[in-house]
Amino acid sequence: MVVSLLDRLPLKNGLTIPGIGLGTYGMDDNEVEEVVFTAIMNGYRLIDTATMYNNEVGVGRGINRAINAGISREELFVVTKIWKNEMGFDNTVKAFEASFKRLELEYIDLLLIHWPNESDDVNLDTWQAMETLVEAGRVRALGVANFTRGDLTPLLKSAKIKPTVNQYEIYPGHSQEELHEFCESKNIVSMAYSPLKRGKLTTENKLLKIANRHNKTVSQVVLRWNIQRDVIPIPKTTHKERLIENAAIFDFELSDEDMDILNEMG
Repeated sequence: MVVSLLDRLPLKNGLTIPGIGLGTYGMDDNEVEEVVFTAIMNGYRLIDTATMYNNEVGVGRGINRAINAGISREELFVVTKIWKNEMGFDNTVKAFEASFKRLELEYIDLLLIHWPNESDDVNLDTWQAMETLVEAGRVRALGVANFTRGDLTPLLKSAKIKPTVNQYEIYPGHSQEELHEFCESKNIVSMAYSPLKRGKLTTENKLLKIANRHNKTVSQVVLRWNIQRDVIPIPKTTHKERLIENAAIFDFELSDEDMDILNEMG
């Protein structure tokens, strides 16, 4: 379990990954540039984007602004993804080249397959293309998003470079504990997108009681729940005060009883 905003979890390939990050879905280039820059300057080190978000240019600008302001590139951890219509060996290489150009970074820390294809062969062809990018030093780690146990099993069997991360939707009431446990058994880190259920948890009575007991917000309680499960939450916000609030989750701890309540919701 990470113990601070700058603390990191180990990945199976020897790298480490920040324990909380910033999601950027739904932001345009201009908005995301400012949000990414602000987040990094306030301690965030993991930034998540994707081809499908149509904001890699702005994400790259925000990151490079932070680097120019004195943040080391080596401290940062940048994630992007291969979209559904970019899969297959040649398409993946072409899609990565486009993302790489938009982001304007020396390398990408983590490249994910955004969604599994129905065909295991297409998933594997895509993965093999991604492996060549690691071997070329342009990508540091590989992973997947929205993969079930059934999607992961054939990939784990055939992949030369094993996936380090599975990013999927996790929030109280949708904890996906079985998938989380499977990923842990394969030394794959789980990353939670939409960890706050797009803001729909703030009036949940059980969560409000826990939040009041700790003098925290519901969002902070939910993010802390993820942290204590060794799940990396990547909440999205465009507001500086919410960025700071979401990161202020390392000065309290949920009890076993609290954790059970969140685990058993839904």
